Amino acid sequence: MQVGLVGAEACGKTTLFELLSNTQGAFLSPDSANTAAVDVPDERVDKLTALYKPKKTIYAKISFTDINRLSSGDRANNNKALNHLKLMDTLAIIINGFTPGRTSQDMLKDLDFCLSEMILSDLEQVERKLERLKKQNQISNLAGVPEKEIFEKLAATLESDTLLSTLELSADVRKELLSFSFLTFQPMFAVLNLSEEHGGSGPDEMTALENALASRKMPLVKIYAKLEKDLQELPPEDREVFKSEYRLPLNGKAAFIQQAYQTAGLISFLTVGEDEVRAWTVKQGCPVKEAAGVIHKDLMNFFVRAEVISYERLLECGSEQEASRRGWLRAEKKEYPVKDGDVLHILSTK
Repeated sequence: MQVGLVGAEACGKTTLFELLSNTQGAFLSPDSANTAAVDVPDERVDKLTALYKPKKTIYAKISFTDINRLSSGDRANNNKALNHLKLMDTLAIIINGFTPGRTSQDMLKDLDFCLSEMILSDLEQVERKLERLKKQNQISNLAGVPEKEIFEKLAATLESDTLLSTLELSADVRKELLSFSFLTFQPMFAVLNLSEEHGGSGPDEMTALENALASRKMPLVKIYAKLEKDLQELPPEDREVFKSEYRLPLNGKAAFIQQAYQTAGLISFLTVGEDEVRAWTVKQGCPVKEAAGVIHKDLMNFFVRAEVISYERLLECGSEQEASRRGWLRAEKKEYPVKDGDVLHILSTK
């Protein structure tokens, strides 16, 4: 799971990166990016580890990429910075909600500026492609559709200041276009970076911003990045004392990761045993045969069936043997869509 952080100047993006990754951010230029991977906190893994007492416990991984801030009027450097985000699973646009006196219009302006820079970056790529297509002597197709027709449609969408993700395209065409790594094809959510001085209700203009984002169908996470980062650096016993004193929803890191998974359309399934308890990440609705391939290619190639039980029911039973006795451990064929929190045991001929 890869998440890219995008933001205008002074939005607190690097502070958020430091909170999420528990690392120290380094100086960034348009040619550089900071990337850090961490375990995804998951109480299901914790409880199954307590139940099975395995030799190893492996959490799902999530990585965060922090790029140079986007600056007004600096297209060349903005493009360089955005190039680091071409292969992300989702993008988080960070908005400054902590500076006193900021209005909802100010915050929306920051959001729209970041979106416009991504749109322009994609448009330049599309225009270069159209130039190459004009020089070709023969018509080329993409998933059975003339490429020129597709890219003219992409150009018209971007020229209207609209994200490519809103376009209605066939599944085959959309799949082919993934290789171009367009930024505005990627799922996105907004992050409002708050100050504790605003209290739990946030700035006066926050409701207007929330309504505006809801009308755009863009999810929003609210986070006190600086405060949470400072608290994260305290010893655990002191951290809880200070958290209770602030009386704020200081769960921004967990909320961010949860929203990143939801926006990217990803879920986690689990495997258990005496050797290992592990969380694995797949696309929502992934057929169980494909999920088996995430564990090992041979399990997909020689797939027979999957034994499946939900995490909650396994915990209630206390063992797979008891789950089987109660009839809660069921056999599923290769088409079964894996659900978040499924515990899988894959049976294969190899």
